[in-house]
Amino acid sequence: MRLSTSTNILFERTYEAPVDPLQCMEICQRAGYTVLDFCFHDLTTYASDFMTDNWKAYMNRVKAKADELGIEFSQGHAVVYDFCRPEVDHQHFEEILKKCIEGAGILGIKWLVMHPSTVMDTAEPYKDSRKENIRFFTKWCEFAKQHQVGLAIENMWDCHISPIKLYCTTAEEMVDLIDAVPGLGACWDAEHGAIMQQNQAKALQLLGHRLKATHISDYTNVQDIHLLPYLGKTDWDEVMAAFASIDYEGDFDLEIHRYLTKMPMENVEQAIALSFQIGQSLLELAKHKKETN
Repeated sequence: MRLSTSTNILFERTYEAPVDPLQCMEICQRAGYTVLDFCFHDLTTYASDFMTDNWKAYMNRVKAKADELGIEFSQGHAVVYDFCRPEVDHQHFEEILKKCIEGAGILGIKWLVMHPSTVMDTAEPYKDSRKENIRFFTKWCEFAKQHQVGLAIENMWDCHISPIKLYCTTAEEMVDLIDAVPGLGACWDAEHGAIMQQNQAKALQLLGHRLKATHISDYTNVQDIHLLPYLGKTDWDEVMAAFASIDYEGDFDLEIHRYLTKMPMENVEQAIALSFQIGQSLLELAKHKKETN
């Protein structure tokens, strides 16, 4: 595993505007990162260059800056599109998703992470959600393949909307969906797994070769999420033992955009450097556990 973090690390800023990925890349590179996750979703939430007709020129600027800095984008996060909800503007979101996939191709991203969706207004939520997700991801995996990009679904968590159960909160449901859709992979979100109190070693072992990407963060409660590891409740000894129990060849991606929301900009680079050190220590922990097992 290589360590990475997302360009969303400086997006949620309490007292100032979000930091554009071009600037974020420079800060992360100085802090030690050479592998990044590109978050397309952030760019869809405000009047960014990505949301203009000149979006391809913007993506090419990002690619040129990454090459200049020696940064590789190994995974990305597509727009969050709850495609099973009938009231959503599907034409709008499908146009954005198409841009996300083509943009991922420009950046050389191997795996673009997406959320599965849940059919709510039905007596058979699992059956209907499975059918709709197979239809949706079959279509978009075929399109992504044309741009040398793979799609990976992320495990969800549903404690915040109980008693409704979201589709694909378990590795079992993820495996069933992935095996039904050619080219689809898995992204394991360790924080979501911890919130759902899952046995992460057994979940990762079940995902096996299907695991292509990760989201790594900590939490204190369901409102305070996406924190730097060791700042919350997660048992990181257990999580790294889980990763040590499998042969995972992807990257270990710190998705920690709530970590620096109030951090003054003059302290940001030092704080990101700390995240790099913590991430490297976690990888060393996994390596040690693999060697001693």
